Amino acid sequence: MRHTHGDGVRFLALFAALTACADPATRTVGPIGSKEIVTEPTPASASEERVALTRIARLVAEAMDNEPARQHLKRDMRAAPYKEHKLELATYLRSKDGRALLEGMARLTRAGESEVFGALAAIRPLEFYMPVQRHRESWTGKADVLVVSQLDESEPIVAFDERGSEVSLDRKVAPDQPTLSIVPVETRFDQPMTAAASRNARDQGGSAIGTLEPMVLKGSSLVLCGDCGGAGGGGAPPPSIPPGLYLEYSRILDAKEPWFRGDPEIEVHIQGPTTQAAPTYGEDLSCSGEHAYDFRKVFNQDGAFWEGRVMLFSPDETVAFANKFNQGFHVLFWEDDNVPCMLKLDSNALVDLLKSTANAFSTVAIKVFPGASLPVMVGVFLGTFFSNPGAWLLTNDDFLGAAVDQASAGYYYPGNTHVIMDGTTLNGRATIVYRQ
Repeated sequence: MRHTHGDGVRFLALFAALTACADPATRTVGPIGSKEIVTEPTPASASEERVALTRIARLVAEAMDNEPARQHLKRDMRAAPYKEHKLELATYLRSKDGRALLEGMARLTRAGESEVFGALAAIRPLEFYMPVQRHRESWTGKADVLVVSQLDESEPIVAFDERGSEVSLDRKVAPDQPTLSIVPVETRFDQPMTAAASRNARDQGGSAIGTLEPMVLKGSSLVLCGDCGGAGGGGAPPPSIPPGLYLEYSRILDAKEPWFRGDPEIEVHIQGPTTQAAPTYGEDLSCSGEHAYDFRKVFNQDGAFWEGRVMLFSPDETVAFANKFNQGFHVLFWEDDNVPCMLKLDSNALVDLLKSTANAFSTVAIKVFPGASLPVMVGVFLGTFFSNPGAWLLTNDDFLGAAVDQASAGYYYPGNTHVIMDGTTLNGRATIVYRQ
């Protein structure tokens, strides 16, 4: 799907200029100081948005061939109060702090700043950051940095070095060279991490970007989340646990988030019917994740392991559902690349995956009987997802799997209750219990 933002007429003029000036065999160059004016090739199959993003990525990469510009960007990223020190690219370039990068990019164009913002106007909002943790914690602003970009996860990645030359990168393995990434926004830039509840770690005494980590209350003091005993958040359970269905452990084998898109955003959704008149119709009933709307359901799994205690279904939700329906609900694990706690998906694809799971193990839904400590498997619930699939967009939300009782699936992991099945493929394990 094509996304455009801002003045489309301005970008069409840019696009026409790029097309007219392109050299199909190489690139058109002309001297401006010690730099080249670069005009992108525009193959007929390339979308305007893809061409514009490629242009922006190359301009950023070439602007990095300047020590003061690199040092300025490193300081600004280190100061960014967001996970992985992300910047919203267009907002940053319009800010006082972003002037150094903007001026460096503008010098490489024929039309200056208007050409830069004309290209950005043709692209959906972008975030700009150094996604690989070891890069953030070791890069001190030195030369030889790369810039990689991608629109949708199904599209190829495009990367450039500081000379503006395109380089080939492995989608599965991050390079040794520090790499900046420009991808569509996934971050809630209206929700910065506060200085009182976070601390920058492993930044070489301020010489590197480092990694911003949340702090939690442990004992009588705040400590870094990495010291809390839960990978990615959670920490020790509170002394008094309200009733409800809880996730207490999660191990994801494949989070389906490539290295250049940073840490995954794991969410757990309860999906099931809402009315007895349509017992096989499914909707999203509950969401637990970093940006869950219910504070009891907030947790942050941004790695392979998570351990703690987070509510999936409240006692009121559990009792109300159990009193109305016999076929149970799905506990679905997702990697969210779009609006937090809102699924936008191809319903047929998900139904097919759940059908394959159900056919293999004779069950795919779970049901909670209040009074029992463990949820039980109750046959198969296969809903038709969303009343009007045509109103939903195909997006980058990645389905990681459905929780299936591990005994029913033929697995046994001590301490766990469920496995996470992506169709018939094992993609992890979990502990899901009902606490009284």
